Order: sequence, then C-alpha cells, then structure tokens
Amino acid sequence: MLKVIGGDWTAAELTISYKPGLKSEKTIGCSIDAYLFFIAVWDKDLISVQEQTMALFLNVKGQVIGYRLLNTGKSSQCEVNYRLLVSLALHCMASKVVMAHNHPSGNVSPSDNDLYVTKQAKQSLRQIEVALDDHLVISDKNYYSFADHNKIC
Repeated sequence: MLKVIGGDWTAAELTISYKPGLKSEKTIGCSIDAYLFFIAVWDKDLISVQEQTMALFLNVKGQVIGYRLLNTGKSSQCEVNYRLLVSLALHCMASKVVMAHNHPSGNVSPSDNDLYVTKQAKQSLRQIEVALDDHLVISDKNYYSFADHNKIC
C-alpha cells in the first residue's frame, strides 16, 4: 500500500512487457512485402470466415519490430481500437505502422468504412509522430494497398 499525505491510496501496478529484437533483417519496403508478411502470420482458419485487423510495427529502416492482432470481428465488419494501436506503437517505439484487415468474401475492394478507418488510424498515429505507411485489405489470394492507390489520406 502506498502511503500519501492526507490518506491511504491503493492502485494496481501497471507493467509493460516488450522484448525488443529483430527476428529478421528483411525490410518492408513495399505493399507486396507487407502482404507476404501478413499472409504468413494470419490465422488461415479465419481469413475466409471472419474479419480481423492486424498491425505491423516497423523501425525507421522499415524492419519489423513487432506485430499484433488488434481485433476479431464479424463476417463482414471489424472495429479498430485506435487507442490500442497507438499504445502498441508507443510501446515498441515504432516509427511506422502498416495495418491490414481481411475481407472474408475475397473481394479486396475497399469500402467507404475502410477509407474512414485509414484516415482515423493515420490521424491517431500522427499525434505520436508515427507514420501510417499503408493499410492493406487482404484475402488468401489477393490484396489491395491504400498506399499503392494514393489513398493514405
């Protein structure tokens, strides 16, 4: 228990755990690099069933320093927790982030909501001086890159 003048205070202790270290010297330099990474780590049992959102955290050289599944949603919708995205980027001291979410239908054309999510993620990350490099819509056979189509607003 922490003793403070004027009363006794108790609070939960917060701990943060991140074990830095590059697992690979490869860099994510373009959308195909990001797609190949995401497809390698994506849950193959869910990619055609349920929407998920994942983030890839990069250092200034574009090397992967971490990745995290952010959310699992419904068959055609997945919320994005921007506070979690920003927290994770700060936690691993990322310089760049690449986001991806899947479309179980296999149609990787972005929706209006996908454009909105991209804009919100970019604005949220900008507050902590982290760049949103790309946002991919993926399926097990194809992908759409917002950066390749100049839609990172």
